[in-house]
Amino acid sequence: MATLTNRLERLSLRLRIFLFFALIAFASCAILVVSLGFALQRIGFDALPHLILFGGIACFGIFFMTAWVWQKFDVNVAQPIERIVKNVRSLVHAGSPQQLDEETGRYLGLLNPAITEISAALTEERTQTEKRIAKAIQDAKKQTTHLESVIQSLDQGILICTLDFKILLYNRHAMQILHVAGDIGLGRSLFSVVSAAPFRHALERLTHRFEQGRHTRHREGLSQLVICATADGKHTLQGRMTLLLNEEDPTPFGFLVTFEDMTRQLAENIERDKLLHSALVDLRHPAANLLATAQMLDGDYKIDQDTRRSFERMLAEQASKLAERLEFYDQQSHEMLTSAWPMSDVYSSSLFNSILRRNSSETMKVTCEFVGESVWLHCDSITIVELLELALRRTAELTEVRAFQFKASEHAKKVYIDLCWRGDPLSIAQINNWLEEPLDQDLAGINSRDALSRHKTDFWSARSDEGCAYLRLPLARARDHHSLSVQDEQTFLLPERLEFYDFELMERKYLGSLEDAPLRELDYVVFDTETTGLDPSGGDEIISIAGVRIVNGRIIKGEVFDRFVHPGRSIPPASTKIHHITNEMVADADPIEIVLPRFHAFVSDAVLVAHNAAFDMKFLELKQRETGVHFKNPVLDTVLLAAQLQGQTSSLTLDALAEQFGIEIPPEVRHTALGDSLATAEVLLRLIDLLEASGITTLRQAVEAEKQAEAIRRQQARY
Repeated sequence: MATLTNRLERLSLRLRIFLFFALIAFASCAILVVSLGFALQRIGFDALPHLILFGGIACFGIFFMTAWVWQKFDVNVAQPIERIVKNVRSLVHAGSPQQLDEETGRYLGLLNPAITEISAALTEERTQTEKRIAKAIQDAKKQTTHLESVIQSLDQGILICTLDFKILLYNRHAMQILHVAGDIGLGRSLFSVVSAAPFRHALERLTHRFEQGRHTRHREGLSQLVICATADGKHTLQGRMTLLLNEEDPTPFGFLVTFEDMTRQLAENIERDKLLHSALVDLRHPAANLLATAQMLDGDYKIDQDTRRSFERMLAEQASKLAERLEFYDQQSHEMLTSAWPMSDVYSSSLFNSILRRNSSETMKVTCEFVGESVWLHCDSITIVELLELALRRTAELTEVRAFQFKASEHAKKVYIDLCWRGDPLSIAQINNWLEEPLDQDLAGINSRDALSRHKTDFWSARSDEGCAYLRLPLARARDHHSLSVQDEQTFLLPERLEFYDFELMERKYLGSLEDAPLRELDYVVFDTETTGLDPSGGDEIISIAGVRIVNGRIIKGEVFDRFVHPGRSIPPASTKIHHITNEMVADADPIEIVLPRFHAFVSDAVLVAHNAAFDMKFLELKQRETGVHFKNPVLDTVLLAAQLQGQTSSLTLDALAEQFGIEIPPEVRHTALGDSLATAEVLLRLIDLLEASGITTLRQAVEAEKQAEAIRRQQARY
């Protein structure tokens, strides 16, 4: 009996009401048949045909009236109750701000107005509670914002990890130094971006030092120098690992890593070591020959005049060679010393604007105009600004010209900074006259010649083809690449506030299988694709793929994947009308053989989520063999989850679910892969709230719920 009751409770309300009315109809007909049976015995069997006729009509009437009453009851009572239940559950568990429809249950008497009043009161109370919570945490957020600003402004990369090397925090400079734009992520392994051995060794040493209590008297405390390589092996990093302790219970809970890229500096150090070794080898033999020759000439040896002259020539030759080598190494040493001076990549317009601001405060007014395109160059910006300002003032004094133009242009391996004017060019003597003048006194007394020497360059003046004179200063081109494609800019699109941290990840205690993990503790990648059409097996291709990560129940908008894909075929105009992606937009995009492995690395071991996932996964599965990647991740479908929670008759489109949950999808990003991914991620978080309220709390249970919904939809598809 209990088993039957449990099975009935799992049936939907409408089905149970239908079975109730069906039971009434069959019971009424059964009573009628029994009554007619007793009547037949009293009247006699001659009345059997009449009883059958009237009994059949009565049974038909009973079934007809019961079906009619059930249909009215279903439309006016059962369905409104289900809709009210769905809206109330969304309001209570998913926080949907959507108002209940007063017309939904107008035949339910006072039930619908009462529920509407309760819902309004709940919404108001929730709003007030949220305001109180927001006010309570405002002060804490101010402190957090200050900390975020400090972390963002640091020139070093910062990582905070758990003791099992899961990333809890990273800053922008960490992304730049590690040269990644998607592999790093909250909750991911540190070893996806750096080599493992140095960090394992450092953590082992620090833990052992702490357990023995030696950290209190150790010179470095709980810190340890770490030198490692990036995961691709192209860059060398130097940093310091510091063990972090709980404040109340002094036990390690993680570690902090600060680091910087030492690749260039290491290469320069190696070059200096090579130069020193080469100098020792090259100078040893000439010095030995000089010493031996000098001893022969200075000793009491009987040497004839021809031999002495031969030794003297040898002495002169060796001295000359030695002088040449010393001159060479002096030049090399000078170049290394100048290259060691701190410099950085600077935008030419920034230099010119600095000169303009300084010139506005001078007594001698000149007019400066910046022409041409701005370019990136590599220099010590402060000395170059001082140098160009001095050149501007001295040129104005010598030529008596007051209108000048600054122009920057790229040529081969140099960037030319030209100071142009109408008139005659300067002579070398005129330029040399002010090269010995000191620059700003805050620059440690260096002069213009020192500044030129540091940058391995010099001024020269000539006349251009247009007839104008110019003073040219060649400088080095930028060392880093600063021009990004539109797609790369989308990849590096990061929120203004730092959100690359989640210390609640440290509280995760679940270590079982992924299937039994709580839904809230799983990492998700919610993705979407845009395609040339709807037939993946018929030749349609992916033209855009995007994904966003959910970590610890929070959408990490700074960790997104968004790529156009070259489909290898034209995009039909009908498809372009939907997603607005044209052939020109994907003309320079990478093919799927390059993009899909990158997306696979971005996904890592997260749970994949999509709206109507079967469609998107089919495109991915068909490309697995040619790209060499296989998606073995668990997959959740928001369509099936919503169908299980809200019934098969509800509208389950992304727009309908977003409207129900109060999620806004800007029109400009609708039907874009990234826009739909973000909207689906918001829907997933609301569905997880409803799933937990329904007793579905683990991945295994969610997959089972999907299977049930899928089976029902397949049965419905037959009709």
